[in-house]
Amino acid sequence: MTDTAVLPALLAIDTASAQAGIAVGNERDAATLVWRAGRSHTVDLLDQIHRLLELRGLAAADLAGVVVAKGPGTFTGLRVGMSIAKGFALALDLPLFGVSALEAAALPLLHGSGAVAATIVAGRGRLVWALYERGETGEPRPLAAPRNGVVAELRDEIVARARPVAITGELSEPDEAALADAPEARIVPPLLRARRPEALLALGFARWRRGDADDAAALEPIYLGR
Repeated sequence: MTDTAVLPALLAIDTASAQAGIAVGNERDAATLVWRAGRSHTVDLLDQIHRLLELRGLAAADLAGVVVAKGPGTFTGLRVGMSIAKGFALALDLPLFGVSALEAAALPLLHGSGAVAATIVAGRGRLVWALYERGETGEPRPLAAPRNGVVAELRDEIVARARPVAITGELSEPDEAALADAPEARIVPPLLRARRPEALLALGFARWRRGDADDAAALEPIYLGR
């Protein structure tokens, strides 16, 4: 049996929206924390990371890399997460992996041949979304480029596929109601829709295995405008 204590550990940071999430661990076992940060990412994030490292029994120097949600998402949240992720990577000379927040939202639902629509609230009644299917490696494969629009446009895109689509991520109650009458829509229950930092960690490990790190100085957040 593999001793998970000696496997490489990564730190994953997701501040793409009002929901914040972090994970510390390896490909088999991780400690995670998800909380409603609102606009207080700057206040909470570093303290929560150090708390989670302590709970995991690790020091920052024990990490093998850092994964960060690069968006799409809110301007302030993404800037805070990206800055702290870069700080860890540059200070400790660690590889940095920027991962799509939408891919992280979709990953846990990608089983079999079905499609998944992952969403993030964009404010002013708008959503950012993308549709995915399971790729050959098990990672999300986009069916179209991410979009910023209103829920009616997402509904039309799902209906046009004429196949069941699981919908996960951030949705308001009015969004759910607008999608519920689409026969192709399979809306994931609210408590199961939250982006999981374990998914971000898993996507980071896929890139870590390939040696596919980003340039820490050049990596920038993704903001998807209208």
